[in-house]
Amino acid sequence: MLNKYENLIKLYYKKQNIEEEYIKRIKNPATFITDLKINPIKRENKILDKEYSLFYLNLMEHSLLQEIIIKNSNQINLISNKLPQIAIKDIIIKILSNELYKTNKIEGIETVKSEIYSSLKEDRKISKKSNKLNGIIKKYKDIMEKNFKDTQHIDSLSSFRKIYDEMFEDFEKSGNYKLYGKYFRKDTVKVINGLGNTIHIGVNGEAAIEKNIEDLIYFMNRKDIPFLVKASISHFFFEYIHPFYDGNGRFGRYLLSLYLARKLDILTAFSVSYWISKNLDDYYKSFVEVEDVNNYGEITFFVENILKTIKSGQEKIIELLNDSIMRFNHSMEILKEITKKLSEKENIMLQIYLQNYLFNDFEEITNIELTNIINGSTQQTVNKYTQGLEKKGYLVKIKQRPLTYTLADKITDKL
Repeated sequence: MLNKYENLIKLYYKKQNIEEEYIKRIKNPATFITDLKINPIKRENKILDKEYSLFYLNLMEHSLLQEIIIKNSNQINLISNKLPQIAIKDIIIKILSNELYKTNKIEGIETVKSEIYSSLKEDRKISKKSNKLNGIIKKYKDIMEKNFKDTQHIDSLSSFRKIYDEMFEDFEKSGNYKLYGKYFRKDTVKVINGLGNTIHIGVNGEAAIEKNIEDLIYFMNRKDIPFLVKASISHFFFEYIHPFYDGNGRFGRYLLSLYLARKLDILTAFSVSYWISKNLDDYYKSFVEVEDVNNYGEITFFVENILKTIKSGQEKIIELLNDSIMRFNHSMEILKEITKKLSEKENIMLQIYLQNYLFNDFEEITNIELTNIINGSTQQTVNKYTQGLEKKGYLVKIKQRPLTYTLADKITDKL
């Protein structure tokens, strides 16, 4: 652009007439004025009686960003199909483990990646010492398995509350997780930054919260707004309302991930929290700027921040997938050379162990899992083959119960 489109707050500090500029912007044919209303806030964190409708100006660079995001998603799907099923599943679980780890870390909750990984891979609960994350893990696991039946369509206040209850089912229904309203909180809630300063005050009053959530639901279900713009604005407005005492950040990022998984791909969806955490100051700053009294409710730059965050996450995913393909193909060539004299069944098994060795950072594959992967083989047959491969020096037994093997140094030293 020849003339750079700037934030109204910056123009205010440049002593320009921002009210005049605001009127120009909302009259621009490319401007979309929403029905979502906010009360601006002064620098001393005082909420004003003024009310502004959030508005978004569709910039050319934003259209290009959306186009790139859709192309990146198609590329992610294309590259993913070049990897074997076990490898891509391990990669997805690894990325999701990182996503869950980061979304909790943003809220100051420490978790153990290996435990998150194990609970995603198997139908078992995470240990109590890991902050009772079973509900959150289940919701993300539904995304991973493309099980959208319960959360596909949010059309009522009760659907918001249902998701919240499911996400935080393992937290005690007391303290900040106990809600005293019919669906949401009753009392005031504030967002405090790391310096102890109040950076946001949630919508006050149960009736006001319900009205704003109803407006959000209507907005989320509109069909006349580009989906990435709609997702970004919805993300802001949910966090602006802050309908719960605790868990708003995790809930909001989950909704964004769910939406991206449905519209794009799950790997794009599972990179959101990681890249937000990488640019956390900018993320929080973009929220604060929308509410600033000198911003007049413009959400253009917040949308830009979210679009860039999604794009950055995708670029890292594409890099990871391409590196994984190169690594896997190179390792397969080496493995085939080493195992030329083995039977087809033995080679298939070793290829499964190879995928686990390359892409699973946390666990070795058990014979029970191996039996489930190899169709038509009994547990007894699999045990017989792994014992044979151990005798030939290709596998090393690392655990008796459950029976577990890993690739021997004879192979791994050459990879």
